[in-house]
This record gives sequence, structure tokens and C-alpha cells, in this order.
Amino acid sequence: MTFEGRARILVLAAFSLLYFLLMACTFNSLGVVLPYMVQDLGWNWAAAGLGFTLLGIACGITSVLPAMMTRRIGVSFTLLCGGTILMAGFLCFAMTEGTLLYYIGALLVGLGFSLAGTVPAIHVISQIFVKRSTAIGFYFTAGGLGSVFGPLLVYATQYFTSNWRIYWVGAAITAMLLGLFAASVTATRNQTKLEVDVDDESGPVTGWSAKAAFRKPQYYVIVAVYSAFLLINTTVHGFAAQHISETGFSMGVAATLLSASALVSAGASTIAGLAGEKFGPRELTMLSMGTMVSGTIALAVGGSWIAMIIFVVGLGIGMGFSYVSTAMLLLDFFGKRANLELYSVMCVISTSAAVGPAIGGLIRDAVGSFQIVFLACAALGFLLLLVLMRLKKPELGQAPQAQGADAAQLAEARIS
Repeated sequence: MTFEGRARILVLAAFSLLYFLLMACTFNSLGVVLPYMVQDLGWNWAAAGLGFTLLGIACGITSVLPAMMTRRIGVSFTLLCGGTILMAGFLCFAMTEGTLLYYIGALLVGLGFSLAGTVPAIHVISQIFVKRSTAIGFYFTAGGLGSVFGPLLVYATQYFTSNWRIYWVGAAITAMLLGLFAASVTATRNQTKLEVDVDDESGPVTGWSAKAAFRKPQYYVIVAVYSAFLLINTTVHGFAAQHISETGFSMGVAATLLSASALVSAGASTIAGLAGEKFGPRELTMLSMGTMVSGTIALAVGGSWIAMIIFVVGLGIGMGFSYVSTAMLLLDFFGKRANLELYSVMCVISTSAAVGPAIGGLIRDAVGSFQIVFLACAALGFLLLLVLMRLKKPELGQAPQAQGADAAQLAEARIS
């Protein structure tokens, strides 16, 4: 049995719902909840930012685990573990009184994000759909919609209950339920394996081996770009709500702006998925980085509705396109042969992006403003945009083809 027809749609729906939760209740929501937690628990922003950093570190350094577990024990059990760990992490957030339990929760949520997030999802989706860009775009659109509803749900919970702990309890219950659902729809009665995709009728999938790709500078440019997107995204979402409230707007307006940006991001992911079938992923990535830099600068300047509109549109388009464009850029440059390993290692290396919120919190405590933090993020993005302009695809003739044992090894990626 292979995933075909309606079964493929159900698998895509399960991954998408789980990613909706991840984007709603982790990086995007935490930055909106933190001001309430800081006020109630008497923390400083350095301590609060460190939790954001630990979340990013845990998500990054454990990114090889879903690749290993998918190869050895299958996607279903990997997703079940992810849902369970997410539940434990959210409950730690709900019960925290001091920073220790908060930090433990951040580490658990990061691990759960890794196991239930993009690494297994992109691997499976790219294997079972012919129009991979469209399917990946749909997946990231679901995540973008989660980013819309997450901050709004935090604000609504606080408005009606004045208790941010209720939000985390709800997230814990939902994580377990969706983890069980995703595990059930990706499970099979038999020891079913992913069928190996074919580039043509003559043989198995082609592409670079992981070892060969790791020797190419293009791989590390893609990793750097991906890491920069994450650094800017986590830093902005960690402190944007507080920064906006310090520049003349209420916390409710700040949460609404973040949700509006996420809504733009969701729509942009859909457009990027469709555009990816016709336009090159490098060009889409350049567009993504350029708009994100513009939005981050507008956020740093702040103080006016014009700046906030540019922030919402720029960051929304930037992040929405980045999810699809970087995934497709990696596939375009190095093929599907070792994409599971290449994508997971990229996520590990991108852990360096987690320093953003920690450094940002320290700077805020030292100078009393987040403006310089956002300007530094924009400068980094602009430098990488210049690098992308000169980036060229490695020669296909240099890539060894997947044959024999390698193709058999790829077929061992089980869905059960």
C-alpha cells in the first residue's frame, strides 16, 4: 500500500493541522504571552528572552532526530512522540512559577516541534506528491494561519480570563489530540514503506549524496539564508508586541498587527507554492528576503500606521515565501536523494539563529529599546540578499547518481 488519492490528501491534512498548532502555540504565541508572564512573575526581559532562545536551540539541535526516527521506526511513531512531548512542554509553561520550569518547558516544546514539524513533513510530502511546490505551499499556508490565530487567541484568553495559564493548558490538550490523529493517518496495517520516486521510467530518483552536498558552498549559503529567516522571525516575534506597545500602540493593537502579518504570510505561502511551479526558487527566496528586510526596518522605525502597514506586509510576504522558497531551493540545487538528511542538518545548523532573542533581551535591558535589535536583523538580511544575487546552482554533472544500495536505502523510509 502507498499513499495515493484521498489517502495522500488525508496525510497532508494531518501534517497541516499539526503545523497549524505548532505555529499557533510556539514562536508566534510565546512573544505575545511573555509580557503577561513577565509582569505576573516579576522576570526581566533577559530571562524571558533566554526561554525563547532555548526553544530555538532545542528545535534546532534535535532536528536530526526526526530524520533518524523516520528512517528507522517510521513517521507515525515519530509524530506520536512529538505530540506527547509538546503536551509536556506546554504543561510546564502552564505550571511555571519560576524560570527553571519555563526553561524546561521551552526545551520540551522545541524538541516536540522538531519531531512533529517540518523535517518529517517535508520529507513525506515531497515523496508522495508530484506537484511538490503546491503541496508544500499548502502545508506552510496552514502554519501561516496558525500564526494568525495564535496571537489573537492569546489576547482573547487574557481578555476574558486574565489567566495566561489557561492558554497553555489548551495548547497541551490540542497537541496530544493532533499528535494522535497524525500518527493514526500515517500508520499502516502492514510494514508499508514509501515508494521510491522516479525521475523517469528508467530508474530511481537522482540527486546529490549528502556527503557530496556538504562539500558545496551553495549548501551553506542556503543554510545561512534559512538561519537568517529564522533569526529575524524569532527575534521579531519575541519582542515585536512589546516594541509596538512602547511606540504608541496598545497591546491589543500589537497582537492584531502580528496576526495580520501572519495572515499575509499564510496567503503568501499559498502564492509561493503556486509560483514555485513556474518560477525559480532562488528568485522567490530573494523576493522573500527583500520584503522581510523592508518590514523589519519599518518595525524598528515604528510610531506610525504607515510603518506598521509596511511591517505587516513586508514581514508577512517575507516569511510566507521563505518557508516554501528555501525548501524548494534545497530540492532544486541538490535533488531528493538525500533531502531528508540535508534538510535536517540545515535545521541543526540554523540553531545559531536562537541567539537572536537572548541578545535582543540583553540589549533591551541595557539601552531600553528594541530598535537597534531590529535594525541589526535587517542588516544581516540585506547582506545575505546580496549573496543570493550571485548564487549559482552547482553543476549536475558533479552530482553522483543514486543507484543500487542507495536507492534501496531511500526506500526504507517507512510511513508505519
